[in-house]
Amino acid sequence: MEGYKPYRQMATTCETRPIREKRVVWTKIESEPFLDGRFQVKTLRRELIASAAELWRSAYPEIYGSPHQFMLDPDQYEGLIAIEESWEEDSKTKVYCMPVVVELATNRVVSATVLTKFEKNLQVEFSFACTHPDFRIRGITDELRRVTRKIALKSGAEYFTTFCETWHDITQNWCINDGWKIAGIFPGNFTRWNGDNQEYRGCEVHFYQFVGEGENYATKSEEWHLAPEAKEVWEVLERVNREIERRFQRTISK
Repeated sequence: MEGYKPYRQMATTCETRPIREKRVVWTKIESEPFLDGRFQVKTLRRELIASAAELWRSAYPEIYGSPHQFMLDPDQYEGLIAIEESWEEDSKTKVYCMPVVVELATNRVVSATVLTKFEKNLQVEFSFACTHPDFRIRGITDELRRVTRKIALKSGAEYFTTFCETWHDITQNWCINDGWKIAGIFPGNFTRWNGDNQEYRGCEVHFYQFVGEGENYATKSEEWHLAPEAKEVWEVLERVNREIERRFQRTISK
């Protein structure tokens, strides 16, 4: 980029570093059997793909017609999602990782999450989590969430993001209780299926979290040029996020 320059010299409130090769790599992590040995978190493999797609159709059909519709179609999985049979290559090249909870007696996928990587940004998005309607409120997701976060932490990413639906507040409360910061509320963010052949634009609540040294390289509000209305919004977010952080630190110190 010799001979070019940024619009404005920034990073007066943070550290900088040389631009380097950036890698975000999925790590294969499985749990021990849990809940009396009935369930186990596993890496997605070929024989589980049909069951995983059926899970998303049953538990998260709202993504039909959206950019994530591929999760409903088993034929699209191997081209997009890392699977065990080709893990050495897929862990480096596939954008999506889908840890799954398997009911061991039936080899059925009953819960799953999806991670999405933005490698050049050293970012992992916690994109989706779902549990089959027949298996909800059994504590299955606790172990799945633990494994999913561990995969993300080992990936090399320094910035986590997620978005939560607003037809319930369950996942919003998960994020808040785990110390995630609210980034904003996005009305109409994604199209969502509403039954039959109808859709609407749903509202999502976005959260973020720095990992490792990521925050050291993030500019601070003192050098941002914000319109007065945007500055007012930021001040509210800061107040709310400070309270989230205070409660989170109090919880983990107990």
